[in-house]
Amino acid sequence: MKAKLTTVLAVAFALTLAAAACAVAPAGATQVTSTYAVTAGKVAETNPDLSGANLVWQEKTGDNWNIYAGGLSGPGTVICSAVGDQILPRVSGNLVVWEDHRNGNADIYGYDLATHKSFPVCVEPHEQVAPRISALPGTTLAWVVWQDKRDGDWQIYGATIDTTNDTVGAAAAISPGAHDQTEPDVSGNTVVWVDTRYGDQDILGYDRTVGPTGYTFLICTDDAVQDEPAISGNTVVWRDARNAATSGTDIYGYDLLTGREFAVCTATGDQSSPAVDQDLVVWNDARSAASGLDVRGYDLTLQQEFPVVTAPGWQGQPTLSDYRVAWADARNGGIANLWAALLTPWNAGISIDHGAAWTHNATASLQLFAQSKTGGVWQMTLANVGGPAGVSEAYWPVKSPWYLTPGDGRKTVTVKFADVSAALSPTISSSIILDTHGPAIRVPAAVSVKRGARASIGYRVTDNLSPRVAVTIRLLDKHGNIVRVFVVARVSTGKVLHSIRFVCKLKAGSYRVRAWASDLAGNEQVKVGANKLTVT
Repeated sequence: MKAKLTTVLAVAFALTLAAAACAVAPAGATQVTSTYAVTAGKVAETNPDLSGANLVWQEKTGDNWNIYAGGLSGPGTVICSAVGDQILPRVSGNLVVWEDHRNGNADIYGYDLATHKSFPVCVEPHEQVAPRISALPGTTLAWVVWQDKRDGDWQIYGATIDTTNDTVGAAAAISPGAHDQTEPDVSGNTVVWVDTRYGDQDILGYDRTVGPTGYTFLICTDDAVQDEPAISGNTVVWRDARNAATSGTDIYGYDLLTGREFAVCTATGDQSSPAVDQDLVVWNDARSAASGLDVRGYDLTLQQEFPVVTAPGWQGQPTLSDYRVAWADARNGGIANLWAALLTPWNAGISIDHGAAWTHNATASLQLFAQSKTGGVWQMTLANVGGPAGVSEAYWPVKSPWYLTPGDGRKTVTVKFADVSAALSPTISSSIILDTHGPAIRVPAAVSVKRGARASIGYRVTDNLSPRVAVTIRLLDKHGNIVRVFVVARVSTGKVLHSIRFVCKLKAGSYRVRAWASDLAGNEQVKVGANKLTVT
């Protein structure tokens, strides 16, 4: 049996067949599976950041902003409530950094969520703002970068933190020069920022692993303004004003491996504040005047956009990590609280009888398709809604026969897939209407018409489910020969009296009227409608 194949080769073959099953309408490549409020306080909570399930944000307490941390299922706890404002927190793993004003000017402080230890990162007398943090691959170090004023112009500085003991290394300039560099972001060994050395705001980058001092490179130097850069792995995204005069600011991206620039979103209305993680991008979107500022996303692998939240009011400052999105949301009373959405990395679908809407046969065929970004698809669990619970079996692109639950009406079949990493897809469903009873058609009255005059043959059709039927009416002479045929493709069922009108050119005599009907499920009439036509 095919369903018993459990080798990797079999699964790979199934994936190939599934890709060819074009009758299946797959669900969106990346979808929001749930959206919910993380916090619901009466004070402002803004500037969230995510790393896995760790969420950090700034919260207003009295006249000051403090730093809070927690997961995606609760209010969290304060991790810094020093004097002055603490703002713009960022998190990587268990390390949190933020901009801190306890010393009368802006400094950078940090906190270890595992050890509950707070420590200074940079308290040099000049301004240090807008920190970002990322783990350095293959080491126990994290790299913190920030915007620093010590050299007169804004420069990008960085320092490492040993995650084993929270020891901070010496700060060093990443982008020295007599011009402003601002808005840094970091992923692994690469930093990106906004640079003004060419006369306007461009996006530049730096790779610390190239040569003895690292390597600075261009990402986008278009004549318009580029700002708000974000990076994850080899993908850089930013806000771009090249089309601002005609359609608003857009989101553009750049692949560090291929050197290719690409548009992420150029919809009408401003797009801003992008965040990127793996192959997903989210941003603020102002295309809809009805809902205000929303959060939308884009799947770079499958090149598909998807909505994250389009609720009334203001939703902004999105952050993204491991198929989780968090944002500040002012839908309730104008006070910003934190909301989150869980995404699915699945592209999957199910179809019954190749997408048919109706069937007269309780024995159906299912077409299935599934792809997971976290591993090859291995198992599936199918079930009829209203029937017994499903049993897990090997994934296969066709399940036939499949027995629908008995009785006429709408039938829904669900499927949940599992990949080799044991990640489960959301439950996906498809429906079809089962109709096993044919329509009934009547020609209630005999018709008499003078040759050359206009004739009218009335008929009614009833059906237990189908709202429409196709009708064929034939006129037969006394020898049984068909002398005239009328076909009507869309006839409503019920008590309505329909009619066929025509100029009768038949010879004088008696003719038989025979009517047939076929409903949307393909059922033929229970009994042929019959009467007679007399031509004088």
